[in-house]
Amino acid sequence: MKARNLSLPIAAALALAAFSAHAQNWIERIKAAAAPYEEIVHVEVRKGVDEPVLLSMASKDQKPKRIVMLFPGDDGVMQIQQKAGGTWFHLWGNFLIRTRARFVDAEDIAVSVDMPSDKYVCCVKDRFRLGEQHAADVSAIIAALAARFPGAEFYLVGTSKGTVSAAALGARLGARVAGVVLTSTVTQQARNGEEGLSHFDFGTLKVPALIVHHKSDACYVTPYYAVERIAREYHFPLVTVTGSQGVRGADCQAFSYHGYAGRENQVAAAIMQWVNTRAVAPTID
Repeated sequence: MKARNLSLPIAAALALAAFSAHAQNWIERIKAAAAPYEEIVHVEVRKGVDEPVLLSMASKDQKPKRIVMLFPGDDGVMQIQQKAGGTWFHLWGNFLIRTRARFVDAEDIAVSVDMPSDKYVCCVKDRFRLGEQHAADVSAIIAALAARFPGAEFYLVGTSKGTVSAAALGARLGARVAGVVLTSTVTQQARNGEEGLSHFDFGTLKVPALIVHHKSDACYVTPYYAVERIAREYHFPLVTVTGSQGVRGADCQAFSYHGYAGRENQVAAAIMQWVNTRAVAPTID
């Protein structure tokens, strides 16, 4: 009996040590992908509802011409916070989040957008991403950033499920944004009934838009043929990505073709080329 009691604090200590090691490893991975200067900005988007964003900048005093807002995939819940001695969040492996520093230069900053705090304890449905509340929340974030960085243009960049946000917000916010970039666009309805952009009217996107997609993307809700059709029908420029390095995981996961494994830097560079100049690299090999 005594031995059993003594094992409890030992087990707890081991569990705590394992958690601490995991948290530290997580923070090191996040730091490795960071821009020269990063900070968390908390925006109260509704009474009692916080939506944090992570600013990635070339320097603390940077005055950007353009702000690239990044909407990650999955449920979009990052829970950005200071924790265990550093910045901490979920979805660190997402294509846009792990390459966020690639969207930063002397004239551009990146803003990784979390979900609002009232969505931390439930599943974020596509109807929220497509709806008025999401648009109002992100509009409040844009207003807060515009006050800090007057005159800067805003670009919305989404990947996978984040394309549902970027496309819907681009349509709803209109002239408040300068352009939209959709990568690994969710064009098909999921098996659980989530609609993605399967019923979205791309004709409602009146701002410039760019589509980026890996030709070998095998995720069942993001087939290449569908974005080819959309680009052709709506006259959106399309960047087709081929090749890879270090592909692993299931077809819809972050380090598959769907997440541009081994082509992240080239894809980010092509996006920024379009953001800055409207020039399009048709293929990335």
